[in-house]
Amino acid sequence: MPKSFHFSMVCKGVLLAGGITLVLSLLLGILFTFTPLQESDLTYNLIIGVSVLIAAIIISYQAGMKGLIYGLSIGLGFLLLLLLLSAIISPASPSWLSVGEKAIIALTAGGIGGIIGVLVRR
Repeated sequence: MPKSFHFSMVCKGVLLAGGITLVLSLLLGILFTFTPLQESDLTYNLIIGVSVLIAAIIISYQAGMKGLIYGLSIGLGFLLLLLLLSAIISPASPSWLSVGEKAIIALTAGGIGGIIGVLVRR
């Protein structure tokens, strides 16, 4: 009997990606404060990609199958979480280019992470 899709695992993955994002943001904030390194949009996109990738690997590993679906769902859920938090915190609306860029990064990282997580399990 095939395993079914569990929405609770996607929610767990989105929260895990959010936690990883907070930790990476804190570490890079400390790094930028005490070193002469410059901030850029590339570092924010890197944080998003790495956190979604790690969360998708972990959740699809636990699921054991449907890694691409879990990974893409985690990427989409994380993107929606970012948009929701952006709407609450910032009064200005984000640019479509920025949203599209983050969507491509989150969905690609989630898909790749989901596939890796299932393959590692075997």
